[in-house]
Amino acid sequence: MIVYVLLAEGFEEIEALTPVDYLRRVGVEVYTLSCGDSLTVSGSHKIPVVADMMVADAVAKNGLPDGVVIPGGMPGADNVAKCEAACSLISKVMAEGKVVAALCAAPVVTLAKLAVLKEKRFTCYPSMEAQLEKWGGPQWQELTAGSQYTGSRVEVDGNLLTAAGPGTAEEFALVLAQTFAGKDAADHLASSALFRSF
Repeated sequence: MIVYVLLAEGFEEIEALTPVDYLRRVGVEVYTLSCGDSLTVSGSHKIPVVADMMVADAVAKNGLPDGVVIPGGMPGADNVAKCEAACSLISKVMAEGKVVAALCAAPVVTLAKLAVLKEKRFTCYPSMEAQLEKWGGPQWQELTAGSQYTGSRVEVDGNLLTAAGPGTAEEFALVLAQTFAGKDAADHLASSALFRSF
């Protein structure tokens, strides 16, 4: 299993690195990908992270992953949305029925314009659900038709996995671990990490 985590300037650090850490603990091959001009990407709290490779290089080297994770944070989610290579990757992953996972602002800011939310249940940072028109563009109604905001901490609808914000990053990462490595691996991870309940 291969999972890509997209990093763009202003990403929410805990939402990006918790999934990287937890997925690697259960044996998933995870690559952090820079959506900018440099491998070093600074998060929304000015923490620099050195990505494994650039988005275009990852696709050329490893092909389409089994899943892609888009952290929230602003302007990080918007910068992912402005990265043509990242948007192309997300659209292809979704079209292939592979996992698209996003947190916080990213479900609306990054995914709305790509039709990923169409006919799907999703969650996001509270109040962002009211901004589909702003981020979805002129065709937002068509692109998000049938989507349903649930307000859950973590929401799974088929191959779309979304979460509400930084405080849900660990739950989100454990659901990803279960998705890619199975329930036994996720349960063992939750126990060994002293997670409160899973």
